[in-house]
Parts: sequence; C-alpha cells; structure tokens
Amino acid sequence: MRPPDTGRVSIREVAAASGVSTATVSKVLSGRAEYPVRAETAQRVRKVALELGYVPDVAARNLRTRQTGQLGVVLEAVGSSEPDSLLGGPVAGRAVSRTFDGAIMAGLSGAARELGVPALVVYPGSAGLAHPYLDGRVDGLLVSCDPLRGHDLLHRLMGAALPVVALWSARVPPGMGAADADHAGGAALAVGHLLDLGHTHIAFYGGGQASGVEHFQRREQGYQEAMIAAGLPPVAAVHDGDLLVQAVRQGQISAVFAETDLGAAAAFQALNRAGLRVPQDVSLMGFDDIQGAEFIAGGLSTVYHPAAEMAAEGVRLLLAQLAGHAPRQVQLPTHLVLRHSTQTYPGR
Repeated sequence: MRPPDTGRVSIREVAAASGVSTATVSKVLSGRAEYPVRAETAQRVRKVALELGYVPDVAARNLRTRQTGQLGVVLEAVGSSEPDSLLGGPVAGRAVSRTFDGAIMAGLSGAARELGVPALVVYPGSAGLAHPYLDGRVDGLLVSCDPLRGHDLLHRLMGAALPVVALWSARVPPGMGAADADHAGGAALAVGHLLDLGHTHIAFYGGGQASGVEHFQRREQGYQEAMIAAGLPPVAAVHDGDLLVQAVRQGQISAVFAETDLGAAAAFQALNRAGLRVPQDVSLMGFDDIQGAEFIAGGLSTVYHPAAEMAAEGVRLLLAQLAGHAPRQVQLPTHLVLRHSTQTYPGR
C-alpha cells in the first residue's frame, strides 16, 4: 500500500484501493446505521482509508447535514466561595477556580472521547450575551454556571433553537437540561456522620440561605432537614469566627459542618487562634473535597463534590437532546471522604 500523498486523499482513491464503489466507501465512512454494509467490506474500507491517510471533508459534510458534530462549552468564571480575608488572600480563590475548572474540563474531555464527540469548542466568559453561540458553529451548548453570580446567560438562551445543558445548577429555564451535584443530599451525609459520632449540637458554618447562592442554600437546607429528621433543632447559621469560638467555649456547639472546605479552613483558623483543638474540642466537616483538603485541620473530613462526573453527565444529556430526547435535570450523588477532623463525642 502506498503512503499518503501530501495532498488530500479522495473517496475515489479509497474506493479503488478497496475494490468497491465510491458509494460504498461513503456509506462505510459516514458511520450511519441506516446504510448497511457487509462487516468484512466495511472493515476493509476502514483499513484502506487509514493506511492511505484519508481525512473526511468535514465542511462538506456539515453543509449536507447542517450539523458540525461539535459541542460548545462556556466556562463561567468560578469565584471564591469565601471572602479573601478568610482565605489568606486572593491567591486561594484563584487556586480553587483552577481546581474546579480543571475537574470540569477533565470530565468534558473524557466524555467527549468516550462518546465520539469530534470537538469541544471552548468559549471565553459570556458577558451574558447569547448571540456568540447561535451562529451554527456548534450543535449544542454546555454552560458551566457560576453559582455565585447567577445564570443570566441561561435566561438569554431560553427559547433559542440551540439545545442547552447547564452544569452546576438545578435552577434552569424550561426546555433546558441540567447536571449538578446533590448538595442537599451531601449535607445530609455530613450531618449524619456527625450524628453517628454522638454529636447533637451541630452548627452550620457559612452564608447558607442568606448568601443567595444556590448551592449554599441547598447545603443549609440539607443540614436543617437532617437535624429535624434526627429530632434535633437546627442551629442558626454562623459565619463569624469569633461567634463560633464563643459558642464552642460555652458548650453550645460540639461539631461544625461548613458549607465549603474553604469555610472549614476559615473556621479552623479561628478555632486554632483561640486555642481550641480539632477534633478533640470540636469536630469539623467541610464540603467539596478540594485539592489540598487533606492538609486542612490535619486532614479534613468532607463531602466529595463530583465536578468531573457532573461535566461528563452534561455531555451525555446534551447528546441525548440532540438525538431527540426531552431535556432532563440530573443531580449526581456525593459521598463522604473521612479523614482526621471528626471524632466521637467525648460524652457519648
């Protein structure tokens, strides 16, 4: 078999080398199930096409099908979930942004490889404008929402012909798919772990319902529901280190569930400055399992946030919509990652 020429190899050349018609080559290389070809013939054609270095004319195919095979991805900037003053400066916020964006991109690219998506077109921040995504460049759009700043782009895309799946949100306009973590369920797991250790005075540390942030609201909701289900009164959310220290010293709190790992780090700093020990004096749990959580409070027990799995599920949901299925909203399960920041309640 001759090596590929420097120019584009044509279907005619593949057909001649395979001993079949150009129509058969076209059927085989299109990959469409409605064009049946004998298995041995199809295998021979693909082998010849590979050896000759045949590259399909994607532009011509797109003109025929009016589809590109490409999926668009909008990565809205992921902001820090806690004030810089609690995190030791803006560098911490940027590190978390890289961590979550990296997990999301890993999930997207892995699913694209597995499911045969030829390309992901990654757009810069949207600035809330819809028109850059409606020029036919992509067949569908994945929008990784910033939970801290709302989802204006989703509302601007509502009613557009472009199929859309939101990542990191369960609050989407009608007609859109969504993939997110089960934040309330994860919070309930964290509280359940502390209850199993004998703690009954458990505080929620963070902005929670008052923050206006979808994820934090759902995490406090999960905390409240788990406490009520155990027959215990939820404690009002605390988001101040000095107040937390005071409550621990007065025996009002024996365990803390922080709405984020960064919040847990801030709580630990306040407790440590006051001479209180984790977990001997107070047990501490976070949420997210960010990179470096194993170094917080000597090893932070936390809730794993399935960011990569969520992104991969978003690709599957979007492909299902493109295949004609109705949009679906999915919440992925979380699980506990137990390290060294919790222990059995001393009075148990």
